[in-house]
Amino acid sequence: MKVTIGRSVVLGGRRIALADDQPTFWERVAADAWEPGTRRLIDALVDASTLFVDLGAWVGPTTLQAAARGAQVVAVEADPAALDQLGRNLAANPELAAQVTVVAKAIHPRGGTVTFGARRKPGDSMSSLLLAGADTTWQAEALTPAALAERLPASPRRVIKIDLEGAEYGLLPAIAPLVAHADVAVIASFHPRVLAESGEADVAGATRRALAIFAGWRAHRVTEAGAATEGLDATGIDAVAHDEWLFVRS
Repeated sequence: MKVTIGRSVVLGGRRIALADDQPTFWERVAADAWEPGTRRLIDALVDASTLFVDLGAWVGPTTLQAAARGAQVVAVEADPAALDQLGRNLAANPELAAQVTVVAKAIHPRGGTVTFGARRKPGDSMSSLLLAGADTTWQAEALTPAALAERLPASPRRVIKIDLEGAEYGLLPAIAPLVAHADVAVIASFHPRVLAESGEADVAGATRRALAIFAGWRAHRVTEAGAATEGLDATGIDAVAHDEWLFVRS
């Protein structure tokens, strides 16, 4: 793939070349204004012993960071415009691309074919299964958590990042095969407003059902500084008031 490298950014302690269409986004990253807690958390949790599973990889900010930290990465993305840009970013960093497996599918509890929608346009970082009624839509082949788990290589540690613009509520009750690992952590972003706008009348109930998979786990709020040190009972957290959490099996 021929790429045009127009800029770069430091992720995971390495300078990463960029060839996508997101200059404003990467300016925010360089200014430490995009999800600083998530990025600090990846630096703390991920190393060469880690398999990093990026559910909702978009154009690759967390995929590239985890690879820069030495991890093997499985990047799952179903937005065709985002996949094109992710591919260009990986091609611009061939030494990191060798560590990344891209799964060009959706992750969905039942698999099959699913419909995505975008608020503005494909590739805008906010495409979602909950926007199937939007003006701009497309279909994607979906993979179940169990089917994805079968593809994952063995590793001492597994870190899973979930950022699916509202689809996490339906997915989390089905992720048991992905978290069936002795050393696993999950970084999950919740989108209660997107869920409410999709027509869900009981956001709190949907949140409780999504959190049930983490019974017996500890939850840590992800703040700008990283993860809060105190751990809470994962099933009792308020993921409506605070939308990003680190879950660790007790």
